[in-house]
Amino acid sequence: MLGRKILYTISSASHLAYCKNMADSFIASNPDYRVIICLADQIRERFDPAFFAPHQLIEVEQMQIPHFTAMSERYDIIELSCALKPFAGLYILEKYRPDCLVYLDSDIQVYDSFLLLEEQLKQYSIVVTPHFSHPLPADNCVPRERDILRHGLYNGGFFMLKNDPEAISFLTWWGSHLVEEGYLNYEEGMGRDQNWLNFLPLFFEHVLVAKDLAGVNVAYWNLHERNISRVLNRYMVNDTAPLIFLHISGYSFDQPELLSKHQDRYDLNQYPVLQELLHQFRLGVMANDHTRFAVMECAYARKKKKSLGIMRTLNRMIRPLGIKVSDI
Repeated sequence: MLGRKILYTISSASHLAYCKNMADSFIASNPDYRVIICLADQIRERFDPAFFAPHQLIEVEQMQIPHFTAMSERYDIIELSCALKPFAGLYILEKYRPDCLVYLDSDIQVYDSFLLLEEQLKQYSIVVTPHFSHPLPADNCVPRERDILRHGLYNGGFFMLKNDPEAISFLTWWGSHLVEEGYLNYEEGMGRDQNWLNFLPLFFEHVLVAKDLAGVNVAYWNLHERNISRVLNRYMVNDTAPLIFLHISGYSFDQPELLSKHQDRYDLNQYPVLQELLHQFRLGVMANDHTRFAVMECAYARKKKKSLGIMRTLNRMIRPLGIKVSDI
């Protein structure tokens, strides 16, 4: 049985409603954890941190992260939040000394206990999940396997660490790259923080690629191998494993009929249980004052240039060729 356990996430102020929703859903099934929300932003009296209780909110300045100023000038807010993952992890491991440290993205909803994952830390130091472990259908829909090659084999929205030298070495190595190499540029093979994880099982010992835990990190990218159903009051995956958490990437409250802006393979109308889960997710985020937080500008990070719709125009032009360019 593990002792002290901490979950952390990273967010700008604009996504804090997502963070609280994720944290509340996690604690409902995992009450023996402490949750830390690392704010890649400043409070500046815009809101009361007590709103997030019992979860703890820590401003990034408190962490005294080396090179943070340069990183904030180099990266947009998504890149910056991703690049801070190893640094925030090292800060928490050193300051709070948990036996177990879990990272989750804010766009995640938790439905069940992490005990099954904790059991893996008896043998492993680092647990990650692949985007999928079976080939995608050969239908030329997005995402394609080539898209996953660009973004990384393992999803950076979740990882779990035992507080030991191997995990610390991993975070230190990862952070050394993300100071300058955590940006998005497909032509250079750069996929923010995530594609660096491809090296993880090669460079480090005691790494579990949890490809057989069907209820972990379910998302649009692995629905071809995972079917969600409801049995009484419990959600199941492939009728055998409890749904532990759903990663709701690219879902827009403005277009709730679409599963994700990053895919075109699945029609949400054909997945009533998933529709139900997304509706619950939307209500949960909105109940945490999403409308107020969503318009808050970040105090850090390079401003993202407004899209000119070039990708959309390009796809329209090459559609007759049966080719699609994606950014997921």
